[in-house]
Amino acid sequence: MIKINEPISVIIPAYNEAKNVGRVLNVLKKIKWIDEIIVVDDASIDKTSEVASNYHVKVIRHQVNQGKGGAMATGVSTAKHDLLLFLDADLIGLKEEHLLSILSPIVFLKKADLSLGVFSLDEITGTNFANRVFPSITGQRAIRRGSLPELAKIAKTRYGVDLFISRHISKPRRTVVKLKGLTQVIKEEKNDDIVAGLKSRFKMYKEILKLISDENKIKKVNKT
Repeated sequence: MIKINEPISVIIPAYNEAKNVGRVLNVLKKIKWIDEIIVVDDASIDKTSEVASNYHVKVIRHQVNQGKGGAMATGVSTAKHDLLLFLDADLIGLKEEHLLSILSPIVFLKKADLSLGVFSLDEITGTNFANRVFPSITGQRAIRRGSLPELAKIAKTRYGVDLFISRHISKPRRTVVKLKGLTQVIKEEKNDDIVAGLKSRFKMYKEILKLISDENKIKKVNKT
């Protein structure tokens, strides 16, 4: 199998993922070409940090919830390497070939500054469908540090961070790869209270829509 011959930092933002993050870390720890794994626990109220620490990776815990944008910014500021791979903490079916697929357009083909990994539609779920229709919001992505927006701006975007970073890169320099066999736990399944799960999903979409609205307002101001 192809290997990555340059140092790479994998960053996993996590919030209340004690039940899931170990499954992802178990895969990553077996991949020899990964140089650094960072889990940023965004003030979880479960044992996310404790579970992640059992895998002997770098764990950073926020004392106050900062949203996904804050967690990603913390991960980047801590990372040792230029090549960065972001992954969600609740992935199901993760394999080494998925990581290579995401990295290939940047490392080998050199045709992109941002590579976005989207789920296949082998199993139709709301998350899989949204992931494919709106690839700019996927959490599976590779980028070099120098291509990122300012960390202070990333930190403020909360759940809108994935879209914010995607829009920072011009379309010709963005690419999308399909990750067959990979999916993730949907928010409604993470909580025994279905209403709480739905609220979490709506909160995420609300923050994404707010980012879009704010960007549109800025564009209108700049045109006047």
